Amino acid sequence: MEWEKIRNIVSEMLEIRPEDIHMDSSFFEDFGADSLDVYRIITAIEDVFSVEISDLSSGYMPQTVGALYNRVSELLGLSS
Repeated sequence: MEWEKIRNIVSEMLEIRPEDIHMDSSFFEDFGADSLDVYRIITAIEDVFSVEISDLSSGYMPQTVGALYNRVSELLGLSS
């Protein structure tokens, strides 16, 4: 369920069909996103899941959708 939510947020923010978004999809190479796009996606995901993925000083910038999904799963206690 979390994967679908994250995929839908990425889809909406980057105007990409959800079925074109995969765990290994690169925000930058596959979707042509820039760091501001990814920051906006992170902010939206933080709001939806009530988690803090990063603060601005940490410099965290996931390269793939899967990396972002894994981080959210970790914060929600879903990963081992």
